[in-house]
Amino acid sequence: MIKRENNIFKAISEGRAPIGFFNYIKDPTIQYIAGSIGMDFTIIDTEHAVMDRETVEIMVMAAELNNVTPLVRLPDVIPWQMRSLVEMGVKGVLIPHVHDGETALKAQRALRYPPNGTASTCRSNHADGFRPQNWQEYMKEAEKVSFIAMIEDPEAIDHLEEIIAVLKPGRDIVMFGKADYGQALGGLREDGTFPEEVQEGYLKTIEICKKHNIWFMACPSAPATGQKPEHVQKVIDEGGSIVCLNTDQLVIADALDQIVSKCKNMRLA
Repeated sequence: MIKRENNIFKAISEGRAPIGFFNYIKDPTIQYIAGSIGMDFTIIDTEHAVMDRETVEIMVMAAELNNVTPLVRLPDVIPWQMRSLVEMGVKGVLIPHVHDGETALKAQRALRYPPNGTASTCRSNHADGFRPQNWQEYMKEAEKVSFIAMIEDPEAIDHLEEIIAVLKPGRDIVMFGKADYGQALGGLREDGTFPEEVQEGYLKTIEICKKHNIWFMACPSAPATGQKPEHVQKVIDEGGSIVCLNTDQLVIADALDQIVSKCKNMRLA
């Protein structure tokens, strides 16, 4: 059994905010690129990108091989899929639209083995190296898997205390999704910004997370021209612990645009 360090835990213990990205591109090459530039983690997406289990497992293995900590976003609390992800060796499972304590508790218990949860057991899995003698060590590692509760609905703000009550400091994470939260409040304005209530909910979530010593993750707010280091710094300055960039698709498009947009008017000599 190979124990792979959790880059998120390591970076925070060293006083640095870990940086990652949402993985939508269904090609393991993206994990090799992420590792080569020193990305800390990847959130392999099955909500919007709709990757099947085989693709997710390939992405997880590619991330591990390149020292990128693999996390996965599911579309909902699906207990058997959450247990399967733990068996793959993911270091965290992100659940969108966690709007109350009951949803948070259901997700938390689905990730844990008895007596702390409801996950069923199988000693033939990727995370324990397919060796029954590794089971006790695997169980210790499985207990460290992060539950990441995504706050995306205005009603969740009224239930933040009960959501955070089922999270464990030093392991679990809260993420705030400004896009869905803003859409629930009426969507983007004509200038591309969200209503003020979005920032209010965002800052309140940070405040409550800090009070309970729960790590906070967010994507940097940025104009249509793309994310830049100063946008990452703003998340950290606001109280964020972990920063997740846009999807790999958007990051690549922004990076290419920085080159191509400046080349379109180049004239032949």
